[in-house]
Parts: sequence; structure tokens; C-alpha cells
Amino acid sequence: MTCQADSSSAGLRGLVIGLAIALPLTLAGCAVAVPQSDESPAVAYRNLGEAYLRQGNLPRATAALDRAVSLDPDDAAALQALALIHQRQGEAALADEFFRRALDEDPNFTRARNNYAAFLYDRGQTGEACEQLEQASHDIHYAHRAQLFANLGRCRWELGEVETARAALERSQRIDSSLPASHLTLAELEYAQGNLMRARSQLDRFVSQAGWTTAARQLAASLGDADTGARTSAEPDQPSRAL
Repeated sequence: MTCQADSSSAGLRGLVIGLAIALPLTLAGCAVAVPQSDESPAVAYRNLGEAYLRQGNLPRATAALDRAVSLDPDDAAALQALALIHQRQGEAALADEFFRRALDEDPNFTRARNNYAAFLYDRGQTGEACEQLEQASHDIHYAHRAQLFANLGRCRWELGEVETARAALERSQRIDSSLPASHLTLAELEYAQGNLMRARSQLDRFVSQAGWTTAARQLAASLGDADTGARTSAEPDQPSRAL
């Protein structure tokens, strides 16, 4: 069996920083040379598992991460990676368990909390997802904070919390105005609230950044219909002419 690294940018870059000893590591029949390093074996196995997960090789990712957790049961990152594996495999109960374990070990693990929120949202647990996103939003150092607030805005809107949703989406835009998702969601929200000028402004910004997606075309069509209806209702009735 020939084992090759993924040629994509994610690939297996940083696959293993190394085990404490320079021995070949065998996973599912694939020998991976492991360089010597100051990192602990648990961390090296976790890095390996996360790299396989990025590659989409779930069996090898599971083997490496199971080994990492056996060496360090408190490794929140390894627990979270296992949660993602179970989520992809459709094992919702196990995914929920491992997400919870990861956050119990490290309540400030924002990436895990954000991923847990996405998991809950996909399962229709919108309220719980919003709460996780709300907690995650307090991490001012989180690299994807603008996207987090955009997600929180959509989440709150689906709960019918329009003002809270609008505030989250506007916060997202203040953090990073180049993020398309916040503009489209806010455009949809403003349209639903009857604020057509605001909706069109947000839609124009989205299109300038992301182009004419299907959702953007649908909203534009709805805005066109709404504008036509508004003009028609504003016009006075014309007297009919006798033939």
C-alpha cells in the first residue's frame, strides 16, 4: 500500500511535529516517519489525527486521536476532533458527548464551542446553538469573530429576536465589513421587516463581494416585486374612459 500526502494547501502540512522518540508510526497499514521533537506523544498523535481529519481520512484520524486521548484524557482539542469525526459519521449522540467533554476540559475553547453550535443548529436545536454562539462571542481574540457574529445573527433571527439579530449582524460588519454572509442575512432580515431600501443596500454590498448567488437572485426578484407593488399602491386610481 502506498501512502501519499494530500497535495492540497491543507494536506498534511504540519502532519506531525514529532513523537518523543524517532520511530515509525503505523496507522491502518500506512507507515509515517515521525521526526524527533520536544512535543509529548499525546500532542503528536493529536496533530496527526487532526491532519488526517483535514484530509478526510476518518479511520486514520480516529486511530490517531483515540491514541492521543488514551495518553491524555484531558486533551480538549483531541476530544473536539473526535466530536467532528462522529458528527461526520452521523453519530449524533457520540458527537454531542465529545463536544461536551471538550468544553468541560476547556470552557474557553472557542473553536470547539463554535463547532458545537453549528452541530446543534444542524440538528434543529436553534436555541441551544444561539447560547453557545453567545458564549463564544465573548472571546475577543477569536480569529473568526466576524463570522461568529454573522452566525449568531441568523440564529437569533430564526428565534424571532429581530433586534438582537440585527445588532449581531451589524457587529459582524463592524468587525469585518468584507464578510459577505452578514450582508446577505441582514438584507433578508430587512426585507422581511419591510425595510426595502436597507435590504437593497445590504444586497448590493453582498453582490459586490460574492457575486450573484442563487439566494441573491431570489432576494433581488422579491425586492423587485415589492418595489412594483409599492409603486402600484401609491398611484391614484385612474378614471375609466368611456368607449
